Formats: sequence, structure tokens, C-alpha cells
Amino acid sequence: MVSSKQLLVIGVALLVVLVPVAAISFLFFPPDFAYSYTTSISTNTTIENATFHLPFPAGTDVDADAASDLWIYDDDGTELTTWDASIVQTAYGPMLRLHVDRLVGQDRYVLWTYAPNGSVLDREQIGLDEIPANMTNKELSPDPTRYSIAWQQSVDHDIDTRYPIGNASFLAPLGNVSSSDCEYAWDDSDACWEFTTVAAATYDTPTEAIVTVDEIRFEAWNEWGFWLSNSFNTFEAGTTPAIYADGRQGWTQLDGHLHAGMGRYDGPAR
Repeated sequence: MVSSKQLLVIGVALLVVLVPVAAISFLFFPPDFAYSYTTSISTNTTIENATFHLPFPAGTDVDADAASDLWIYDDDGTELTTWDASIVQTAYGPMLRLHVDRLVGQDRYVLWTYAPNGSVLDREQIGLDEIPANMTNKELSPDPTRYSIAWQQSVDHDIDTRYPIGNASFLAPLGNVSSSDCEYAWDDSDACWEFTTVAAATYDTPTEAIVTVDEIRFEAWNEWGFWLSNSFNTFEAGTTPAIYADGRQGWTQLDGHLHAGMGRYDGPAR
């Protein structure tokens, strides 16, 4: 049996070991404070002279030339450099403007085949002319050509992840902000809001097109330490997609949701 004196000695020994480990971890694993923005644009046919205006992070933490740091990839994961990206002033305020002369899209689908119990038996990518006449136990879903857009910005200070609107860089333009219930709360530090923003798309096409600005996701986090001293907190925001079909183009209102205050706020001093 281990005596109380032996337990005390063991505890002191562990403290002597762990304190230097924590200190070393801060040297080799410095704190990480960063923002991340992702979205995508998809089309089921080739369009030309395409211009998009998208909500984008704004504030003191966002570089004036942030648009030059965008990563844009096609369906195959190839980085694209032919898109023109810039931050411009609109009637709604500063926004991200993306322009591309030609955006290739394919009218393709995913054909799902199900067993009688509902489990998936097969998933096949097909063209419009390959759709089977008999769709028993089958389901068709569009699989347009998708272009991914991403941006990330690191900063040298804590980001306010509990109340980011007005206190940290956030998506702009922004309107109709109101508090809401958190569907999935971590703990008492969680707080949620609803908001609205806008996006726009214009393009030329000789055929019917379905062009979609997919969900825009924006998040920020503070992370520091390593192993036993590791800790983090974060916020996440997202918008509804904007779907342009039946010849409709122009401005579209997007609904957004912000979930803030997730993580620890009693972590080690940094």
C-alpha cells in the first residue's frame, strides 16, 4: 500500500516534470489564433463572363489585400489562377468580387441504388443520357461541377470568440442580427445569433443553367499549449446557399447562423 507521504512525493515529482513540459510545449507549439473562410460555386453547365459578389470577412484583422490570398480549386483539386478576385465596394458595403471568363460545368448526376431495407447498394456517377428508364429502388441527385474557395488569416492576439460581432472580424455585409437558442450547446459559455447577408451572381449561358453559391462557412479559433496544457475556444458561422435557376440572376438574401463561445475560457495564461 502506498502511504500518504509517498503519494505526496509522487505528486511533487509529477509537478516538477509537467511544469517544464508545459513550458517547453509553449516554445515549440506556440498559440494559434486564426480565421478561416470556405465556400464553393457549382454549375451544371458551362457559363461565361461570370461574376459573383460574396460576403467576406471584414475588420481590423483582415488584410486589405486579403482577396489575393484566396485558394481556388476545381473538382479535381487543381489550383486555379485564372479567377480575378478583389474586395470591392457595393451598395451593401465591401464584398468579395470573383470574376472568371469561362466556368466549365457538366450536367451529371449521382444514381443511388437501394436495397429493400433502405441500405445503399450502389452509387454511380452518370450523365443525362445514362438515366435508366426503370427507377425502381433508385434515386437521382444532381452532381454539378464544383469550384472550392478558401481563405485563412492568422493573427498575433486572442480573437473574441464569445461575442465576435462588433468585437472581432466578421462576415460583411451584415444585417438583422438577433440572438437565438443554440441547438447544440457545449456549456454555459455558448451563445447563438441569427443574421442576414447578401450574395449575387451574373453570367452568360446559351442553355439553361443551375448555378449555386454553396454555404459560406466562417470560423475563428484560439488554440494554445500541447498535451496536458492544451486548450482552445472557437466560433462558427454559416449561411444558406444561393441557387440561381430558371434564368434568375442578381442579388439574393442569405440567412446566417452564428454559434459562439464554444470551448474553454479558463485555459492557461498565454
